[in-house]
Amino acid sequence: MRHQFGVSGLVGAGLALLWMGAAQAAPSFDCKAAGTPVEKAICADQTLATADQELADTYKKLLALSDAPERDRLRAEQRAWLGQRNQCATAAKIGACLAETLRARVQALNAALPGAVAGVTRTVASIPADAQGAAGRLADIREPLGKGWTAYLLRYGPAPDKAKATATMREAVAGIDDDYARDVAGMGDLGTDEGFLTALRIVSDHYEMAWPCFVMERHGQPAWKAQGPLYGSSRDGAGPMPDCSAGGALLATPAWKAVEDLLSPMVGAAFGRTGTIRSSFGRQMAVEDMMSAVDPRLLAKGAPPLAKQVDEIAAWSNPRWVGADWGSRFRAAVTAAVDGWVPGLAARYRIGQPDARRIAEGVASVSLGTSVGFLSEYVTLDGDTRLPEWLRGAWTWSGGAEGTPFTAPSGRAVIDAANVCIGKECEGFDVSTAGDAVEVDAQEVKAAGVKLAPDWQRRAVELTSAQSGTMAKAVPLADGGVLVSGYEKPVVLRRAAK
Repeated sequence: MRHQFGVSGLVGAGLALLWMGAAQAAPSFDCKAAGTPVEKAICADQTLATADQELADTYKKLLALSDAPERDRLRAEQRAWLGQRNQCATAAKIGACLAETLRARVQALNAALPGAVAGVTRTVASIPADAQGAAGRLADIREPLGKGWTAYLLRYGPAPDKAKATATMREAVAGIDDDYARDVAGMGDLGTDEGFLTALRIVSDHYEMAWPCFVMERHGQPAWKAQGPLYGSSRDGAGPMPDCSAGGALLATPAWKAVEDLLSPMVGAAFGRTGTIRSSFGRQMAVEDMMSAVDPRLLAKGAPPLAKQVDEIAAWSNPRWVGADWGSRFRAAVTAAVDGWVPGLAARYRIGQPDARRIAEGVASVSLGTSVGFLSEYVTLDGDTRLPEWLRGAWTWSGGAEGTPFTAPSGRAVIDAANVCIGKECEGFDVSTAGDAVEVDAQEVKAAGVKLAPDWQRRAVELTSAQSGTMAKAVPLADGGVLVSGYEKPVVLRRAAK
């Protein structure tokens, strides 16, 4: 159930400039002063001009992320490339030659950006052993990333200067070319550890820089909060996690996976019914996983009683998701996981079994609380959301309808209490609305040439997909068929011959 969301490319969105499909732009030089055939060709072709500007911007960012020796190397490499570019003046098709040459150079520069960020990361990782040396190297980094970590040293280094650190962090945030990220950073209070570290997280995310784990170990709760969900969107899933070993994570043990396997059908349904907010849930889960490895005591601190969480989950009653023995199976799985953690925690922290159990129960409680908070928003956990008996069975249709499971021109479907299966492909559904609350469009009924069942208002249902979140209405017809409507014309289901 727990997912380590992959980084999707904040560097690609905010730093690396893609050559194809970019916005219109002038070249990096003044076309009025263009004197060579190559410069004139670039000025005469908007695509080449755009590529030239992108190349210049990417080169500038790469220089600014590099230290002095690397900048010297990059400048020499760029001079050599300019010589290669200028050879296009003698090509049979100068435009085609320039297009390929510019494209290859942009790709090479973009490919070098992660290495430049990795160099900054190595410098930051050296802070515990050599803060003064790291400060000197960071001062040589001209991009906001260097400024952000310089601000960190000004606040937490050997000679703290909180006012200067705050001012420097403001400069770092202001320097990133991402309006939304700047706005989010501006919501925090840089005077607090959490606000300051959150701003640093945002600057680091902009460059896909993962924090060295010492930051988490040194700052504890404020650092973990800074690494939690910030954006309420897919950005939460895209940001890199701290570079901490996940070895020994309590929430990654097979015993806890058995607990999560019991919850996974509901979590999968909730994921299908949410938009990018699910990335925030995934981010929180990933943070908790890592905390359970780095410092489970910190994760468990202030956790609500585990028994309360377990009682709430064990009482779920929706037969769409749980069986008659749900409560006993769930309690047994949680007990087995907690019991399995206790000996290792006692040995790790040299504490007694009761104290170790309190930590173990706290970790379990926090994890379950996160899942329950997410599930309760999107999945009905009590009542009965199974598909009604009158809708179950084998059906055929012709004239498919978008926004329903029946999009093909014709076909055969089998519907059971939880799924609509077409061929070997099955999609899970729940009843989200039933009875009088289901609105039926009289014009749709008329256009379909059908007559509704006398008791249709009592039996009509609205279905929600457990995978995609799409919704469709199903209304019984007088002749035993079903009218199913999505966001276009409806489709009529007929009982399939046995």
